[in-house]
Formats: sequence, C-alpha cells, structure tokens
Amino acid sequence: MYRFDQLGAATTPAVLAAVAEALPDRSFVVADDGELTYRAMASLCADLAAGFTALGFQPGERIGILLPNGLRWCATLFGAHAAGLSVVPLNTWYRRDELASVARRAGLRTIITQTEIFGFESASAAAGLDVAGYIEPLLWPAGAARPVGLAPALGPGDPIAALLKSPAAEAADALVVFTSGSSAEPKAVRLTQGGLVRTGHAIGERQGVSAGDRFWFASPLFFVFGCANALPNALTHAATLCVQERFEAASALEFIERHRCTVYYGVAPVTRALALCADLPLRDISSLRTGTANATPEDLHVAMEVLGVQQVCNAYGLTEGYGHSTMTAHTDPAEVRISSQGTVLPTQQLRIVADGAVAPTDVAGEIQIRGLITPGYLDDADTTTRAFDRDGWFRTGDIGLIDADHRLHYLGRRDDTMKVQGINVSPMEIELLLVQHDMIDEAFVFGLATPEGDQSVGCVLVSSVPPKERRRLGRDVQTWIRQRAASYKVPTTIRIVAAGELPLTPTGKVSKRLLKEQTQT
Repeated sequence: MYRFDQLGAATTPAVLAAVAEALPDRSFVVADDGELTYRAMASLCADLAAGFTALGFQPGERIGILLPNGLRWCATLFGAHAAGLSVVPLNTWYRRDELASVARRAGLRTIITQTEIFGFESASAAAGLDVAGYIEPLLWPAGAARPVGLAPALGPGDPIAALLKSPAAEAADALVVFTSGSSAEPKAVRLTQGGLVRTGHAIGERQGVSAGDRFWFASPLFFVFGCANALPNALTHAATLCVQERFEAASALEFIERHRCTVYYGVAPVTRALALCADLPLRDISSLRTGTANATPEDLHVAMEVLGVQQVCNAYGLTEGYGHSTMTAHTDPAEVRISSQGTVLPTQQLRIVADGAVAPTDVAGEIQIRGLITPGYLDDADTTTRAFDRDGWFRTGDIGLIDADHRLHYLGRRDDTMKVQGINVSPMEIELLLVQHDMIDEAFVFGLATPEGDQSVGCVLVSSVPPKERRRLGRDVQTWIRQRAASYKVPTTIRIVAAGELPLTPTGKVSKRLLKEQTQT
C-alpha cells in the first residue's frame, strides 16, 4: 500500500518508485500521444536516467525541456530527476534569441525537443547554442521510445531499485523556472525536490484529491501551474494526469467527458471559454468534483455553477512558492472559497507587513512567505538578497490582508497600487466590485496620470452590450458604483469593449499595460 507519509525521501524518483511498486498498473499519464502506467513510467524514467548518465551528465547539471504537453514531457522531467539532474522547462513560445539567452543563463547541457512545435523550428533554434559544455539537442519524435541518440542504457534489472538509488536529494534543485519577465529580465527561480514534492502533496490535500482521481490539465506544463503544481500533486496522490497538448474549448470538453476527469485545473480564461462553448450542453462533465480555478469571484462562481466543479478551490501563490502558498479547502462553504484565497499551506508560513511591522487582522500590507519556498535565484546573489529579509521572509510585492479566520484576501500587486487624491487604492478592490454589475463580465482597473501629478481611476469593462449602448452603460456604471464605494474609487474614465477586443500578451493573457496605454491616450 502506497502512503506518502511513509516515504523515505521526498523526491520525485522516490515517490515514483513507491507508487509504481504499490500500484504498478494504475495509469499515471494519459495524453494525446499515448498512456503510461506507473510501472511503465518508472521503467522508462530509469532507462532515461541511465542514458543521461552514460552521456556524462553529472548530478546537479541542468537540461532543458522544449516539448509540447504529453508523455514525453513528463518522462523527460522524471528521467532527468532520476539521474540527479535539474530541469529547465522551456516556453514553447520562445524564439531563438530568447531560447539562447535562457540556455546561457541556465548553463544547459542539452535540450530535449522535437523537429518543430506548432510551426516553430525548435530543433534548429536549439542547435549550435553558445553554452560551455553544451551537447546538441536530443530529438524525441512523437511515437519514439526515447530521444534519438539516447540509447537504452539500463539493460535488464529492476527499475524500482534503480529509482531508489537516484542521487536526487531533497535540498537539490528539481526545477529552474524562468518567470515571464513582463517588466524586466526574467528571473530564474530555483525550486527544490523536497519543496516540489511536499508542496504538491499539500495542495492536493486541500483539494481533497485521493488515489484514483483523474486530473484534467491543458495549460502549458512549462508554467509553474503545471510542472510544480498539478504534476507533483497527481504523482504524490497516486492519481492519473490526463493532459492535453493544447487548450481548445470544444476538444477539452470532449476530453474531460471521455476520460471522466475529476480534478479541474483551469485558469480564468479557460474557465470562461469552457462556460461559453456551444458544446457544453452536449457534453457530460459531471465527473469534475474539485481542483483549482484561481480567478475572480465571478469566475469561481462560473466554475462551480456552470461547469459543475462544486468543490473547486481558490488559492494565492507565485512561482517562488511552487504556485500556491494559501488555499481554501474543498470542504469550505462556497462563499468562503469565492471570497478568499484560504489559509496558508502547512509547508509554508505567511504574514502581512505594513509600515515595517507585522500587520494586525484586517489591515492591508505586503504578503511575505517563508518555509518550503525557493532558496533563491540562479546565480543571482544580489536579487536573492533583496528578495529576502534577514529572517528568511520572502517579499512577494503583493498586497493582501488576513481576516479573523486566518484567511488571506489578495488585493493586488504593490506596484499596481494607485494614488488617488493622495489615497492608496487597490485596483483589484474596484475590479471585484465592478464585476458584480449585471452587465459587466470582466473589469480591468488602473491609475491614469493627471496633469496635477496625481492619478485618476481608469477602467476597461468587458460587456456584450451593442456598441451603440456602451456610452450609456458607462454612465450607468458610474452611478451604480458611486452608490457602493467612496467617491475617490469611482472611475472617471470608462471604456466598454467586447471580450474579443482585449489585447493579449504572447502567452495569451490580457495585457493590462496595453489597456492602460490605449485608455490614457
């Protein structure tokens, strides 16, 4: 019988070995490119690890994964871990210059990829990189048993025993995740084996995940939400990860129905796309029970009431904390899961700091975390030193408050705070109010510079009203919010747009920067 609390070591090779021994025939990964049981995954990963070692790779060195979601992505991660290697998940939206920059900064020994990904010639981009000790990319074609050039190296033997002999240690780096870098050069966040495994398990406990659950995941695995959250969550609970190569609403609904997925992993745009899909009434997705849908209260309501994920959880987190630091419990009342980000996970500590001191209940300040979080940034001592205080608290730069029930209420980024009439105002506070209006689907609030050097409240609202009705709706919204909030929080500039008019970043997120620029002009 597999039990997480009886593991000898909290590393991915140790967990994979334990589950494969106890539940060898249970499906671990179900993907568009095939399916592997826990035993089959253990055998493949032990073989990959022996192959990496035969190529001369040493424990602690780093390799990159540049593959679409699927079996090969997961097997490469766990095979590298079994060899004691650290993995750098590479964004499939990268182009050659970005890829070369990340490879140099991470000191990659090689990149596992395929000839092309979604029209991008990934193999060509990963070739000839100017990195000391770099081995030309190892291509893993879809359907192949292993990467070309990585010959079978394990031979006959017990893969479980091989995994248990892995040099991976709890304090060793399991991942180096490069943040998006929207306002500065991306940071290279180090995440350890112990933190990955223990936090992933704690997340699943809050969701009520158990052995036999089936995860639905269609976001990119290279994001922390996948590689450091959903994947170790499924592994540590002996569950099945049903992963799609990429998200498309109609195919996702069919996939969830076909595989009877029970655990929902969806971000706000995904939740809304599924809810609006014309195929939703035609599909039976009633198997969905719990999961995570980090979003606005309205999006969480949609996940519960429209998609039927009745026990879906809310959470707060960032890359440096393995994606989640606080979570609601799946057993919390719906209003608690909608209105808060829950309590801190047992793997971490959290506090609110205002004016240089720990803030009391219901007082807003900076969110700081400590415990099983990143040990720092790769080869960047200065940034690491600035990020932590002398007692090891990580300064997130996010603003929030803790209520009398020890639940976190996230209020936004410190850098986003507006100064209106000399008063600090959180954009998120106004956004959460605006989406309560019957005609508003989404709200994006930001500060607009005034000639006096102050700021006024600007916003872009998403609504399905006809264009000729937008000006009237804007006036109605101002009247409506004036009755519910202080006068300095009332937007003075309002733009109404349809959902399809929102500018997006290369990663598919709404670009608040562009919205602000368009509104300011």
